[in-house]
Amino acid sequence: MHAPRAALFAACLAFATTALAQAWAPSQPIRVLIPYAPVGTSDIIGRTMSDRVAARLGQPLVLENRPGGSTQIATEIVARSKPDGHTLLLVANTFMVNPALFSKLPYDSERDLTAVTYAGVTPHTLVVHPSLPVKNLQEFIAYAKANPGRLSYGSVGNGTSFHLGMEMLKKQAGIFVVHIPYKGMGPVLTDLLSNQIQVAFANTPNAVPHVRGGKLRAIAMAHPVRMAQLPEVATIDEQGIKGFESNSAFVFLAQGATPANILDRLNAEFAGVLKEPAIREALTKQGVEVMASSRAETTAFIKREMAKYAEAVKFSGARVD
Repeated sequence: MHAPRAALFAACLAFATTALAQAWAPSQPIRVLIPYAPVGTSDIIGRTMSDRVAARLGQPLVLENRPGGSTQIATEIVARSKPDGHTLLLVANTFMVNPALFSKLPYDSERDLTAVTYAGVTPHTLVVHPSLPVKNLQEFIAYAKANPGRLSYGSVGNGTSFHLGMEMLKKQAGIFVVHIPYKGMGPVLTDLLSNQIQVAFANTPNAVPHVRGGKLRAIAMAHPVRMAQLPEVATIDEQGIKGFESNSAFVFLAQGATPANILDRLNAEFAGVLKEPAIREALTKQGVEVMASSRAETTAFIKREMAKYAEAVKFSGARVD
């Protein structure tokens, strides 16, 4: 095909794709269920985006916190909703963990839910109490090997990304550290600051004030690249465990039978808002790295995460039912 014709064809295809995505328009407010208590990162993402998404779609976003059941309550509501694009879910890693963690779920994670976009990720930082005589990951691993079972780490609960992230690190590093589950990051940090536990994976925004104040020591970033909030902290990959990641990742999902043209429009507008400089800047300040992925990219990400967490659950022996 000649270059001018190829360019014309590409332009027509792009126009047709955009027209298809915009053929659907919501006829009522869009309900976004958040399966966590208020004031978390999912709330920050949803509320930062809501006005701009509403402007693009011509209908308001109604954010509804429905915590409980390890996110299953809100997820089931969306799974059983009409596949018309008016009911969405904004959920974190728990959605990818649950198929391996629970013997039975009230929905099929891959059939009854489908991707809209991967919104963003908050990387975890490996932090220790300053009394621990380690300055980096390799020193921590050496200390843990020399003192098996004497160190304990906290997580925000059995089967969470914080718990399974540490279990994956334990497996790859060949160390034994005792797990202490809590009911939130606040209690984890309280006990870490008082040296009741010695180590934890923490969301980077939660860790930064304590690290800067000298009350905690950051020894590794569980992310492919260093973070602007703690640029001096090397990644786990840089420190010898290649490809390691642990984070809180957030995705928008819709009912699994939602037609493609509706999903395409939702992806175009939600991902488009995430790419807006003002929105990206606002979320970055809150410690969220914006992803704004296509539906195919988001689906592939979810499948990779499910496989990763299935391996971590098997290694850890975690069960909640």
